[in-house]
Amino acid sequence: MNKFVKVSLVVLAASVLATGCAQKVRIKALNPAEVGAMASKKKVAVSEFKNDKIGLSGKIEAQIAKQKLDKKRYFTVVSRKDMNKIIAEQKLQSSEMMDEATAAKIGKVIGAQAIISGEVASANAESGSYQEDREKCLQYYKDGGCAKYRYYKVTCKTTQASVSANINIVDVENGTVIYGDTITKDYSADSCKNGNTSLGLLTFQGSPKQILSKSQALNMLAGSIANEFVYKLTPNYIYFNVALLDTIELDSATDAQNKKFETALVYIKAARYDKAKKLLSSLMDEFDGKSYVVAYVDGVVYEATGNFNKAKEIYTIADDDTVEPVPEINSAMKRIDSLIAKREEAKKQMNAR
Repeated sequence: MNKFVKVSLVVLAASVLATGCAQKVRIKALNPAEVGAMASKKKVAVSEFKNDKIGLSGKIEAQIAKQKLDKKRYFTVVSRKDMNKIIAEQKLQSSEMMDEATAAKIGKVIGAQAIISGEVASANAESGSYQEDREKCLQYYKDGGCAKYRYYKVTCKTTQASVSANINIVDVENGTVIYGDTITKDYSADSCKNGNTSLGLLTFQGSPKQILSKSQALNMLAGSIANEFVYKLTPNYIYFNVALLDTIELDSATDAQNKKFETALVYIKAARYDKAKKLLSSLMDEFDGKSYVVAYVDGVVYEATGNFNKAKEIYTIADDDTVEPVPEINSAMKRIDSLIAKREEAKKQMNAR
């Protein structure tokens, strides 16, 4: 290791250990889809929704079409044009009035495994305006008080919108609804007030801020409903932070061992997990696996690199080494079992046909 690298590691280690908050590591984990029944229904069609003046069915179709997991498309979407053609040829009822039996019949003809249908129960938006008094100091006294004011009015604009939709997923094979949901989204904004309800747009101090028009608000809410619904159909990655322990608890630890541990923390901060693993593995051997701090941090590194089974093994060593409960280790023991179970379920969903 050259002199520059050594100095850099020492400086970074000092900055890590001097901070008031514990160093944290970002963990990536795979969660199964909330709607597990869609695991074997990957060829999907979306019918025209009833009362759909906001294009919700099209937004859902587009979201489903672009869903990817590990850079692979998760669903195959049957063209809406093909579905409408079949409806016309078979002289079936309008797709927006489709019941379970009709959906199953159409689905079998077009080769879909599931058909998503629904209705926009409500889509309302209102805009308005009002006047608000303002004042501005034009001249100040020497002591800082205002000597002259300018009084004026500003026009404040408001928009309120709400969209509610009922959405069903029909299993083509047996003509039953395998999932149903009602999703409602609201938007309320005032150009002269700080803060909005619902989706929380940016706010500005001073002059009135821009707010969405009625059509923009309805379009945004429809997109939000589509995103929330489709998110439930696909396994997805979540990210969270895990705090490290930063001081070896053994009084017998030498200066060299403490230094090695500090260096491992520096490599972890830089996401150099390969280097950190070597140092922590060496310390595990030197302490004969009797330092719960070293074992715990080693477990976090394996968790951060996706080796949950190895992380569980090392967390168990850390847990066995503790005399009294350690919050970080307790959390790790509970978390790792859940992560393993969820990942296995997600993989089953991904591999289902």
